[in-house]
Amino acid sequence: MLISTQESRTDGRRRVSTGTLTALAAGLAVLAACSAPASRRAGGPIAEVIQASLESGRASFTHEEWDQLLAAGIRDGRVDYRHFQRHDDRLQTYLQRLAAADLESLAPGHLKALLINAYNALTIQSILDHPEVSSTRDIDGVWTTIPHRVGGFELTLDGIEHNLLRPYFRDPRVHFAVNCAALSCAPLPVWAYDGDRIDEQLDERTQAFLRDPRHVRVRDGVLEVSRYFEWYGDDFVAEEWSPRADNIALFVAAYAGADVADFVRSRDGRPDLVFLDYDWALNASVPPPDPDALPREASAPAADAGLVARLRDIITGWGPLGGIAYISLYAVLTVLFVPAWPLTVGAGAAYGVVWGTVLVSVGSVCGAAAAFLVARYLLRDRVARWVEGNARFAAIDRAVGSEGWKVVGLTRLSPIFPFNLLNYAYGLTAIGFWPYLLVSWLAMLPGTVLFVYIGAASVDVTEAVTGTADWGKSLLQVVGLLATLLVSILITRIARRALRDTAGQLDRETGPA
Repeated sequence: MLISTQESRTDGRRRVSTGTLTALAAGLAVLAACSAPASRRAGGPIAEVIQASLESGRASFTHEEWDQLLAAGIRDGRVDYRHFQRHDDRLQTYLQRLAAADLESLAPGHLKALLINAYNALTIQSILDHPEVSSTRDIDGVWTTIPHRVGGFELTLDGIEHNLLRPYFRDPRVHFAVNCAALSCAPLPVWAYDGDRIDEQLDERTQAFLRDPRHVRVRDGVLEVSRYFEWYGDDFVAEEWSPRADNIALFVAAYAGADVADFVRSRDGRPDLVFLDYDWALNASVPPPDPDALPREASAPAADAGLVARLRDIITGWGPLGGIAYISLYAVLTVLFVPAWPLTVGAGAAYGVVWGTVLVSVGSVCGAAAAFLVARYLLRDRVARWVEGNARFAAIDRAVGSEGWKVVGLTRLSPIFPFNLLNYAYGLTAIGFWPYLLVSWLAMLPGTVLFVYIGAASVDVTEAVTGTADWGKSLLQVVGLLATLLVSILITRIARRALRDTAGQLDRETGPA
């Protein structure tokens, strides 16, 4: 059974009053039908299968192959088509599973997730089948006539979107989940849609799209929005759809950033709208070369790159809460004498050099402060027994009494003094808390930057090896890493020399302890 919808996509530019849109709600449906495929329920056997799923489906469907492909093949919303070509065996395995899926048995959320994932995977397959194109629209019949097997039925891409997803689920967030392989399309995430979390995921994708100034922005007193809202305007306001709003601007405001939401409210929820031009250029970070020139088996480094991307997405996906959790964990490990350098390197991989350095710096200072206060006020006698008889600590104690903050800084810069023990040991000295904290923070920065840089550079180099990033950026990262390493070595040598000079001066002035 071939399901196809024949309406064509067109461009055009309109400025529309939201008040007019509300007054002419019926006209929106006509506009959508003229400029994009209408939402029409499929009939026949596929309709019976979909209805059975919606009424009594209980089964689940996993998308692990697609999840792994996306984790390593999507970068900032763009597609590395070369990666998908190299792992064509995994893609074909997934498409075969989609073709044989028992749609009727699936729980509604799992059916929705399967249809979205199927649309996106089949779109990428369409590009791989035509590696010469610079736009999806260059593929004749890509949406309307080329059939794909899903759940035992022959479906077109338009059939999946406009005859199944839209009319049966009536969820406007689907527009921000399906991807037509164009730059103005809602970008692909680095994970597959999951039937158990589909609502949460659709909310996240809708928010991500409507907070992106490429798709929604305020300019010259007008709300500029994606052409999705011209093509499918009725989907966002129709009574039987959910979530919905009274007009397009209010729907946008519910998910957009504070600036857009405030602007919509300032216009009583009815600002003038302008529909942005739609860029149909291919959404490629790396376009597909000649398929015959590429190996098709997966490699171990590629799998590693996928794992790094997945972990990075999980951590950064927590937003500010993830940063707070990172800082808290770092501080706790520091207090418990657990080496925290893996977290330092991991911060570079997950957050990059700048934010990784900020998080590690705050976490290490919090840990250093906590250990200092514990030693000074709670466990002073126990800490004193830890360092009793330690010649290095005896020298530090004497030096702090004479040189104060200078010694704190020098010992922080020298790797021969264990970081976690120093945090406790300084609580027994005469150094004040705030000078200790400030100097510790400044002196720990070079080492922090070095290890964070290692984490960030390792991600770029790994991605360059596996073809998901360019070598130019990776080489710059390596050069920067070497420069940072040399500076750190130089600072360490200067600190050691200064410590020896300080110790020698103290011995001459006071004699042996």
